[in-house]
Amino acid sequence: MIEVTNLTKRFGETTAVDDISFTVQPGKVTGFLGPNGAGKTTTMRAIAGLNLPTAGTTAVNGKAMNRHASPMHELGVLLDANDVHPGRTAQAHLEALAATHGMGRTRVLEVLDATGLADVAGRRAGTFSLGMRQRLGIAAALLGDPASFILDEPINGLDPDGVLWVRRLLRRLADDGRTVFLSSHLMSEMAQVADHLIVIGRGRIIRDSTMAEVLDAGTDQTRVLVKATDPGRLAEALAAPGVTVTRTDSGGLEVIGLEAVAVFTAAAAQGNPLHELTTSTASLEEAYMSLTRSAVEYQTSPDGQEGSTP
Repeated sequence: MIEVTNLTKRFGETTAVDDISFTVQPGKVTGFLGPNGAGKTTTMRAIAGLNLPTAGTTAVNGKAMNRHASPMHELGVLLDANDVHPGRTAQAHLEALAATHGMGRTRVLEVLDATGLADVAGRRAGTFSLGMRQRLGIAAALLGDPASFILDEPINGLDPDGVLWVRRLLRRLADDGRTVFLSSHLMSEMAQVADHLIVIGRGRIIRDSTMAEVLDAGTDQTRVLVKATDPGRLAEALAAPGVTVTRTDSGGLEVIGLEAVAVFTAAAAQGNPLHELTTSTASLEEAYMSLTRSAVEYQTSPDGQEGSTP
């Protein structure tokens, strides 16, 4: 479990994180979302014991990281895939880390194999692609077989096979009862893997809830997709103040402002058979944009020019 309590972090006169509290539960994949500069990396570094809080506390499995005798067995961390000496081989890098905790060569070989790096274990990290460095960073996080993980943009630079591998790895870790806390700017991937979301903006928590609750909050209007035998006649029947009906590319209708049952009732009254009737939820990207609209430091104007938010 990861616990953050009234955490504040200032750099000079800049407050990067402002009195935030949350808990990352075991057995779940918890996503950490927020605009650039929102305080995500600062928070993750504070949890890992790399930033000293200005105020408040962080704890991993019940203790601050600097109080754990064997921190790698408590928390696996990937914050920067480039945080490796370029002249060291992948195996030498992991063996150096393992030596700090009395782990032997066998464990190093296990994580090299698990991350798909066994065949390049003797290559210097400086020759690795970004995707390979990401795998090496994940291998380092797995090395101590910890109960909790913090992963910052773990799929950055990975090919589709690598992305699928990370997705399955995160799911397996959570299903094993471990605590998984990750950030990503790729909403499509976060939507597929996260059970719970914590959204931060301008150093404050905007949302701390399940994925389903975040999606529900992403739109204040119901969108119903319907395909009818006579869509034109159904569109006329649904026309009313506060209701928007538009044709879709597939020949159906998108109805905003009515529940699905009202659409079904209107079609039934016409004797107009339906071939599809579904309620569309907001995508994670739509929900995220709605939640963080006022917390973005720089926004793009309609003419494509960036400007600071007022």
